[in-house]
Amino acid sequence: MAGIDKIAIVFSIAIVVVGVGFAFYASSTQNEAPNTYAPVITRTEKPIMQETPQEEKIVVKTPVVTAPVVETPRSETVNIIIPTGTSSPGCETSNKCFSPASITINVGDTVEWKNSDTTPHTITSGSPSDGPSGVFDSSLIKSGNSFEFTFNESGSYDYFDMIHPWMVGSVSVN
Repeated sequence: MAGIDKIAIVFSIAIVVVGVGFAFYASSTQNEAPNTYAPVITRTEKPIMQETPQEEKIVVKTPVVTAPVVETPRSETVNIIIPTGTSSPGCETSNKCFSPASITINVGDTVEWKNSDTTPHTITSGSPSDGPSGVFDSSLIKSGNSFEFTFNESGSYDYFDMIHPWMVGSVSVN
């Protein structure tokens, strides 16, 4: 027999011995009797129901008085268009820089200025001669965009375009 064959036989026997050892160890640690637990039975007495005295409920109906409903006028949005071509002087001669140039609204109404021109514009409270009054200012309104302002106080509000100062308009608030 060659030396390699002897090593293979010894190795095989060692594997069998290890396997038998594991099997023996596993079978000795198993508890073959099933665990059973008997329930503990104790004797309890039935609870006795006692009557509790009921309180007598008294319902008093009172008439409900409602205040009359006063309808408040709903706020509206008024549109003003900045027409095409107003970035060049000339619209002020026919008062067509804003359409419409002057409007009258109620307190709480909103005015929306929509830029239909191809050039940016501003809507600034005040006048070209006196400058901005600080009540509202749109900053730049690009073509196709709009600016809204809600008027919460009555009065007369002049406005103009700071880039194109010939463009003026007014809002009267009742």
